[in-house]
Amino acid sequence: MPEETQKLTPQAAVPANLQTAKAIYSRLESLRFMSLQRARDCSALTLPGLIPPIYANENTELPTPYQSVGARGVNNLSSKLLMALFPPGMPCFRLRIRESVAQALGTQLSQIEQLLGSVERTVNDALEQFHTRPIMAEVLKHLVVSGNVLLHMPNHKDFRMFRMDQFVIARDAMGRPLQAVVLETTIADALTPEVCAVCRVSKTDPFAKVDVYTMIDWDYVTNKVCSWQEINDCRVPGTNGERPLDKTEWIPLRWIAVPNKDYGRGHCEEYLGDLRSLEGLSEAIVQFAQAASKVVMLVHPNSTTNVADLNAAESGDAVVGSLADIDMLQLEKQADFQVAKATADGLEQRLSYAFLLTAGTTRNAERVTAEEIRANAQELEDTLGGVYTVLAQELQLPMIRRLMASMTESREIPALPKQALDPVIVTGFEALGRNHEMNRLRSLFADLSQTFGPQALQMYVQFDEVARRFATGYGVEKPEDLFKTADQVNAEQQNQMMAQGMQRAAPQFVKGIADNVNGK
Repeated sequence: MPEETQKLTPQAAVPANLQTAKAIYSRLESLRFMSLQRARDCSALTLPGLIPPIYANENTELPTPYQSVGARGVNNLSSKLLMALFPPGMPCFRLRIRESVAQALGTQLSQIEQLLGSVERTVNDALEQFHTRPIMAEVLKHLVVSGNVLLHMPNHKDFRMFRMDQFVIARDAMGRPLQAVVLETTIADALTPEVCAVCRVSKTDPFAKVDVYTMIDWDYVTNKVCSWQEINDCRVPGTNGERPLDKTEWIPLRWIAVPNKDYGRGHCEEYLGDLRSLEGLSEAIVQFAQAASKVVMLVHPNSTTNVADLNAAESGDAVVGSLADIDMLQLEKQADFQVAKATADGLEQRLSYAFLLTAGTTRNAERVTAEEIRANAQELEDTLGGVYTVLAQELQLPMIRRLMASMTESREIPALPKQALDPVIVTGFEALGRNHEMNRLRSLFADLSQTFGPQALQMYVQFDEVARRFATGYGVEKPEDLFKTADQVNAEQQNQMMAQGMQRAAPQFVKGIADNVNGK
């Protein structure tokens, strides 16, 4: 348990003047019903196993969609978000020294920045080492589909997530969480004898199901987050925890915040109409294809062709009969289903735009330039600008603060002064802005080179400044170590000029020596 955890003395039940976690869960569960139902509808059309139907278990047969656009879209969008928010090999944040502190440090600033860079890399290594990426991929899928998920980070080595049907939450008018209750189910044999004695759990049947309620309470007066667990309306000994608000291990997330609502809305809900329409048309087209693929021959009642001979004939056999006696059964609905096919194609293209499936948004033409594809992809990425901003404030920053707090407690990184440093997110929306700046630079130099020629660029453009801006755009650390200074370039040019002068003068020098030797 964390250092702030306070051990509870065994008690028979929660005090009568306080509501139990089970009672709070029951009260808030009814308020969650419609939001959860919409999430289940979105999951059924995309990834049915993400938010399963009510009362589903491991033996429940989940619905199978007739189209795969929803599943591909959710997987693609969540993968893009994961790569943008947590790029492999580079930290998603920077520890920025406040301006007043940086001025006071003076010559020691470079040494402090090197230390902070080491801390950033250590935290990023912890993210990669302790399997954070698979959990975050699952979190982003739930945000895209249901719009709500609860992330639990007891320390920097353990990550857990709870889907929408596993917790309830209440928020204030500003959208800040006030209370949340998580419902989990375990078996009696997994509990210690002390917990069974305090919480009145019988071990007669070791595999009996036991409901465990986890209560989380946010207190904005004291800036603390308290949590504890209850079984049978009794608090579980040793589970009471208290942490500062900016270091909390409980992070409730939303995709789209709805004013004065406890739950957010997912990305799929915005396009639920198109998903439902495409599902219905796909089902109709598949059923039509099945009916059209059925081969049935109709033999005229008074024909001389023997039906038994036809049924028994194999490929290559000769049967006595006449073609005029046989007709093929046809649906003759091709023209009607062309309309359905065209409508389904339009819906698929619209959903491809919504889920950033660039392959489905490129126009079907003989010549599609690379610049057109790049501009199209950039336009699609721009649609995530607002999402990047929300996730940076509600996911990345709280996650980084919690990781640093946990690693400081375990002495894996040194304690840093909070009043002098600010963690700043450098991925997502920030990286998107840098990409736009780099694209503008490329377009500028391409136009200048085409208009005035490459020699004019070499004469008038400052290469060191351009290289610095590109290095900043790519997030390269310490770019000054990669490029030569102006003094080094001038010295090398002077040495090269001297070497060329000596090389030109060498033949005359050799000829003069030879003339002196020959007495000329």
